[in-house]
Amino acid sequence: MRHFSVGLWLVAGLVGAAVFWIFQVLTGPSTIIQSMGQRIVSQGGYSQSMLPPIGWGVHIGVSLVYSLAFAVLMVIPFMLAEYARLVLGLVVAGTLGWGATLISTPAEAAAVSVLSGHGYPAVLPPLNRTFGPALSSHLLFFAAVWLVYQYIPYVSRRH
Repeated sequence: MRHFSVGLWLVAGLVGAAVFWIFQVLTGPSTIIQSMGQRIVSQGGYSQSMLPPIGWGVHIGVSLVYSLAFAVLMVIPFMLAEYARLVLGLVVAGTLGWGATLISTPAEAAAVSVLSGHGYPAVLPPLNRTFGPALSSHLLFFAAVWLVYQYIPYVSRRH
């Protein structure tokens, strides 16, 4: 990717969100959509009918922000050769996956508190330094984003 594309950013974010969700459906008892949605609804006193739109809204919103971060980092080194950009994309995807995992626990706590109407919490939980499903799902998310950014422009150039 040599320039920013809104369409590519949106597709990458939505594909990444879907991959993240599918991985959680296949590996866990619940998904981030269910758990965050339930905590926000419960703590905010919202109707249970709001759980799906809140859960999905937060998940897709975060996915689009993460996809945007990837896009911005990939636009910056525009003078690199294609192969170097390919490798750099993998490094950026891995680094962002690890970074997203690190901040996931405090970010979730802050998001739940703010979105449930309690404001920003005074104390946040520590960073998530574990190797497990959270890291796997974030790495898969950014791998999917990387693939979209690599594949769609490649197909577009060929046709």
